[in-house]
Amino acid sequence: MADQISFLVIGNGIAGITAAETLRQEAPQATIGVISEDGHPVYFRPALKDYLAGRVVEEKLWARPINYYQSQHIHFLAERVTRIQPEQHIVLLQSGGQVKYEKLLLASGARPAHLTCLGSDLEGVFTLRSVEDYQAIVERLPSARRIVVVGSGTLALETVETLRHRGHQVSHLLRKSLLWSEVLDATASDLVLQEETRDGVDVRLETEVTEIVGSRGRVSAVQTSMGERITCDLVLVAIGIEPNIDYAQASGLHCRRGLLVDDQMRTSAIDVYAAGDVVETTMPGTQRARIIGQWYPSIQQARAAAYSMLNILDSSRPFHAATFYNATFLYGLPFASVGLTNARGYRELVAEPQPRSYRKVLLCDGVPVGMLALGDRKHTLAFKRAIDYQVNLASVASALMKEDFDLAAYLDRLQVPPLQLGVQRAGGTDTRHVIAIPGNGQEPRAGEDPMLHELLPSQHTEALLVHVADPHVPLHIAETALSREKFVTIGRQPGVNLVVNEGSISRRHAQLGFQNGHYVVIDLKSLNGTFLNEQRLDPERPYPLKVNDVLRFGNTVTFCFLLRPLNFDNLAPARQKFSAEPQPVRPPQQQELDENLLPVGAAQPLPPTIMKALKATPALIILPSSVKGERKQSPYVHLLKPKSSITIGREVGNDLEIHDMMISRRHAEVFSTMEGFYMRDLGSSNGVTINQGRIDQPYRLSHGDHIVLGSTTIFFIDLQSGQEKTSKLQSMAINPPVQRSPIPNGKKGSPAVRQPATGTETQVRMPAAAPVHATKPATRPPFPVVICPKCGVVNMPVARFCAGCSSSLHAS
Repeated sequence: MADQISFLVIGNGIAGITAAETLRQEAPQATIGVISEDGHPVYFRPALKDYLAGRVVEEKLWARPINYYQSQHIHFLAERVTRIQPEQHIVLLQSGGQVKYEKLLLASGARPAHLTCLGSDLEGVFTLRSVEDYQAIVERLPSARRIVVVGSGTLALETVETLRHRGHQVSHLLRKSLLWSEVLDATASDLVLQEETRDGVDVRLETEVTEIVGSRGRVSAVQTSMGERITCDLVLVAIGIEPNIDYAQASGLHCRRGLLVDDQMRTSAIDVYAAGDVVETTMPGTQRARIIGQWYPSIQQARAAAYSMLNILDSSRPFHAATFYNATFLYGLPFASVGLTNARGYRELVAEPQPRSYRKVLLCDGVPVGMLALGDRKHTLAFKRAIDYQVNLASVASALMKEDFDLAAYLDRLQVPPLQLGVQRAGGTDTRHVIAIPGNGQEPRAGEDPMLHELLPSQHTEALLVHVADPHVPLHIAETALSREKFVTIGRQPGVNLVVNEGSISRRHAQLGFQNGHYVVIDLKSLNGTFLNEQRLDPERPYPLKVNDVLRFGNTVTFCFLLRPLNFDNLAPARQKFSAEPQPVRPPQQQELDENLLPVGAAQPLPPTIMKALKATPALIILPSSVKGERKQSPYVHLLKPKSSITIGREVGNDLEIHDMMISRRHAEVFSTMEGFYMRDLGSSNGVTINQGRIDQPYRLSHGDHIVLGSTTIFFIDLQSGQEKTSKLQSMAINPPVQRSPIPNGKKGSPAVRQPATGTETQVRMPAAAPVHATKPATRPPFPVVICPKCGVVNMPVARFCAGCSSSLHAS
C-alpha cells in the first residue's frame, strides 16, 4: 500500500466495496485502500438461496470481477487488523505492519452465530453464511433425505422453503414461539408458519437443539429441549450474526453489541466511520438495539459513510436504517415493513381481515412509527413517507386502513416532501461539485469539475439505461443505449423499444430521448407512475436527466441513467500487429472521434487506426470494461480465419481467453461456413447475448453485431461483407432462397440466417443507378434487408451500421 492512504476501508463485503467505489467515483484522484482477511470478490448474499435452489450458478454469485480493485486503482491488502490508533491515524496489522490513513471506514461485517452443543463439530453441520458453506451443502444434498434447519429469522425460513421445494423432508426448529420476532407479531408469524405447515414442513416452536448425535463422525440425529430425537442427515444453522468488533473494542471505540454511530456514520473516534453489519442500530421510541444484517441497509450506510467522509452527505435528509423499506417474500407471501412493527405501548390500526393477508400500522400520538404488510403490500411506501417526515395522521386514523383511502394523495395535499429510499449527497445527483480530497496538493479552481466533460451530453458520450437488479424481482434487462435521433419507449406491450414484462408496468409506460440539449424522460400516463429519484413525475411532461439519476418505472423496476465517454487514451491494439501503418495518436482532448464507428449498444467507438487495419479481414473486437475515473484501456483484436473455428472462455487453452469472472471456462464458439461466420453457446452459465437478445441456436454474425459475454463487450467486424455481397443480396431480394432449418449445436451443416427485427427493415426498392436484371417478377414477399441511405449498400437486417461507409443505419 501507499505510505499514507486518503481513504482506508477495513472490510471486503458489500458495505466495504460500496464505500470504496463511491469514494472512487466522487474522488477520482484520491488514494483509496481496502484491508480484509477475505481475498475473495464480494458476492450477492441475497442470491445464495437461489444458488441453493439450483436457480443460480456459482459464477453469477460474484458481485464484482476478481480484478475489480485493480481496475479501480484501489490498493488491496489481505491482512487482519488487530488495533487502531485513532490519535495517530494508524491501523496496526497482525503481521506487525501498519497503515497510515487520513479517514477510515470500519466495514468488517459480522460472523455467524454457532451452536455450542455437543456434536456441533460433526460432519454435516453447517452454519449458513458464506459461499463455501453453500457449496458444501449443495454437494451433500443429493444424499440427504431429512434435513433439520435451526433458526427463527428470514434466512432460516428461506432455506426451509428452498429445501422443501427441492423435495427434501425438513424439520424447522424455532427457539421462540414467533418467526422473526424483531419484525413479525403473533398474527403475521402464524400466517407464515401456516404456509410452512401446508407445504409439509415439520415446524417445532420453542424448541432448541441440546445435542447433535453422530455416527462414524457424521450427523445422524438431533436431540431437542423437548426430549425428542429427530433423525436427519444435515443440520443447517441460521441463528443470527455477531459483528466483528474485537479490534474496535480493543482500540477504545464506543461499542455495545455493535459499533455505535451517529446520523453521519461517525464513530466515537475522530475521522473514523462505520457501516454495514458491524453497526448497531437503535430502534426509535424503544431504544432497543438491533443488528439489522441486511443487504440494502448495508449499501445505504456505506454510501452515507463515503459521502460523509467527503463532506458531501445531505444531512437534511438522512437515511435511517431503522426505518428502511424492507420488501421480500415470506414463504410465498408478499411482505413489506417499515420502522417499528412489533412493540407494545402503541396504537395499532389493523386492516379488515382478508385470506392470507394482514396489514397494520403503529401510531404514537397520531404519528406513524411503523407499518407491516403481509400478503398485500399496497400503500407501504406511502406509510414510509409519512413515517420519515413524522406526519400526524390522527385526523384520518379511522380511514387509514380502508381499501379506498389513498394515503399518497393525502400526503401530496399536505405538501409532504417526496419519498426517500436511499442516501442523498449534497446537491442531489448533480455531480458537478468540487470535492476537496485529503492529501491532494492541487486544489481545483472554484466551480471547475475535472470530470465535467464526462458528465455532459455531447457527441463524445454515450447515454445508457442500466438496470438495477432486485433480488426479489426475476428481471434481468440488458444495458440499453439511448439515441439522440429517436425516442425509446418503455412498456409491457410487444412492439415498444424496451419491453419490461413486470405487472406494475403499463403497456406504454414512458419515453426517453434527447431534447433541447438534454436527455429527458416522459411519463405516458402510466397507471403506477414514473419516478425520478423517487419523485413521481407529472404525465406527458419532459424531465431532464443528470448523470446517476435513478428512474423507477412502476413499483419495482429501477434503472440508472449514465453517460460514458467514448475516447481512448491509447489506440494501439494489444493482440495483433497489422500491416497498415498506425496513425499518430492525438491527445484525448484533440482526438477526432467518428460517431459512425460506434455500433448501437457499444460503450466505445472503434478508433480509425483499427478500422483501417481491418478492411481485409473479419475480426472480433473485445472492449475491456472501463469505469469513470479509470484510464481507458485499448480494445484488442482477434482476427478470424476462413474455414476455421475458435473457442472463447475464461480457461487457459481457449483460442480467445478473456479474464472475466462472469464468463464460463468454455463459453462460446465462433465457426466458419460457406455462408459466413456463426456464433454458438457452449452451454455457458450466463449465456451469449447478441444485439440485446440471448441466443439458443447458432447465430450468423453480421458486420456490427454487438455481443455480450458475461460483463465483456465484443463486436463483430466484417468491412467487406457489404460491398462484396451487395449484388448477391439484391438478387436475393427478388428471388429469396428457401430458409433452411437451424442446425443443432455441435452438428455440421448449413445454419439458417437469423432475421431479427431491427426497426429499420424495408421493402427493397432498387435505385436507378443500380438496376437489377430479373427474368420474371417476384412471386414471393421481398427479402427484408437494410439499405444504407448514404451509399446504397444493402446490409443484412442484423447490421447496426453500414458495411460500405460505416454510417449508422439507425439514423433518422
